[in-house]
Amino acid sequence: MAFALSSSACVRAFSQVVASKQTVSTKARAVVTKAGSEELYVETGASTYSGNYDEALWPNWADGKSDEEITKCAEVELMHGRWAMLGCAGAWGAEVGTGINWFQAGAVCTPEDCTGIVFPGQVIPLAPEGSGFPQFYNVLAGTVILMGLSEAYRTGLTAPAFPELEVGDLHPGGEHFDPLNLAESPSFDFDRMKIAELKHARLAMLSWLGYMSQA
Repeated sequence: MAFALSSSACVRAFSQVVASKQTVSTKARAVVTKAGSEELYVETGASTYSGNYDEALWPNWADGKSDEEITKCAEVELMHGRWAMLGCAGAWGAEVGTGINWFQAGAVCTPEDCTGIVFPGQVIPLAPEGSGFPQFYNVLAGTVILMGLSEAYRTGLTAPAFPELEVGDLHPGGEHFDPLNLAESPSFDFDRMKIAELKHARLAMLSWLGYMSQA
């Protein structure tokens, strides 16, 4: 009798755990807007726009994760990918333009002297020769202020600079972020472009690992 009761209790507890995991997984698949079509995603698995989070990134990666965790993972991947695309293009452009290895560029702008930022063939210099500009601390302050404001807008610490900005929206669009209104154009496949951006972002993150091995 006691054994039967305990067995029944174990079965009920196990069923509740399984049901809970299935609920989390089911809810997870509906977190992010299903913006893309998997006909556009021919790689293994599924894109993070499909809603099929059990197969996105790697099989069953969404198991046990809350809605917020899954949404955050998808957002962070895209943001890191965008930084990687900017970083790869910037490092390549600066190295080709100045002849200085990208990983040695920091030696050109130091607190002692930051006037060595010169692009061969530049039409307009960053500062007049002999002026002592640009100065290291001006460059540092400008970088901190601009990045600080960007992160404050992104995270909602301050009121949005533009009405179309919303915390957590990685595709705001609107007149400031899509001035040509391409997203609404019938000849522009917005879903395809979002998938293409995600693929380029992942490729850029892998490419940056190659850049780091060069350094």
